[in-house]
Amino acid sequence: MLLHRVITALVGVPVVLACVWLGPPWITILAGVAAVIGVREAYRLYPSREPISEDDDRGETPLPLLLGGVWAVALVLAGELAVRPQDLGWAVLGICIAGVVVVGLWMIAAWHGRRPVAAASYLVISPVYIGVALASAVALRGIDGLPSLWRRKVEDPPPPLSLPPHIEEDDGLGEAFETVYEAPATEGGVWVLPDVAGSDFAWEVTALTETGCWWLLLAILTVYAADTGAYAAGRLLGRHRMAPNVSPGKTWEGTAGGMLAAVLAAVALGVIFPLRMEIWQLATIGVILGAVSPMGDLLESKLKRLAAAKDSGSLFPGHGGMLDRLDSLLPSLIVVYILAAVSTP
Repeated sequence: MLLHRVITALVGVPVVLACVWLGPPWITILAGVAAVIGVREAYRLYPSREPISEDDDRGETPLPLLLGGVWAVALVLAGELAVRPQDLGWAVLGICIAGVVVVGLWMIAAWHGRRPVAAASYLVISPVYIGVALASAVALRGIDGLPSLWRRKVEDPPPPLSLPPHIEEDDGLGEAFETVYEAPATEGGVWVLPDVAGSDFAWEVTALTETGCWWLLLAILTVYAADTGAYAAGRLLGRHRMAPNVSPGKTWEGTAGGMLAAVLAAVALGVIFPLRMEIWQLATIGVILGAVSPMGDLLESKLKRLAAAKDSGSLFPGHGGMLDRLDSLLPSLIVVYILAAVSTP
């Protein structure tokens, strides 16, 4: 089992990081595929396969994957096309209104089960939750521009250089001696690369990709660190169960370990990546992700408990299904996108 987990991680992690680094269309394709698979697994977790009646053992009508998959992919594409957070918000609202109308028509025409409200809830919430989270990842990758604490500004220039006596003002050569002055970056925030490797190299690194890439890497790696810290602390120190009826293996000690790991990872990554943020801001992001990521994990655990399933699927050997890999990341992506959209000009 452990060998399967290691092999899956060695193959999957480089693929994810490569798509994040390369950006569109690869990050969009990856998010779209993950959205369809995630919706499929969520629909399979719908806890109602009972026969409709004693004379009919066919079970309830399965939730339509085509509808949910198209809905989730449409949201991901909205994240790709959105230029501003307001654009994404309006696009999500329009897509969700259209989706709810289609779901209502499908429920009227095709649903024959006992609990239409529960079925409609699964049918609507699954693509909206998964689609909006992955759309946030795609939109986050597309953010460009430096954080507000790192804006280069032009201050009063120094006095112009005196022209040599043999050069006249009107001969056109005087323009070559005009001085263009731009002040260095503002003092707010930390970034160790200029001090370690030099300012020229640091600016070359920032030119490799958009600011959104660093935000998305910060989100993904911090959540992974939180999951790893929670697992290690839970195995070594876990004594008090957090939610035994939902996730018996989750403990308060593990959650605290995940929180600590998230804070340390966010601070370490933040001072390495060219985000130019204060230490306290990075620590706050770590605390937020350390608190939000377990909520996603508990939500998926609750769905699996209702469906009496151990994993959401078997796509990744040793890891389970797509939702098992995305459970902590989905709500975290939404939160980080909001933070990045607010702090980036």
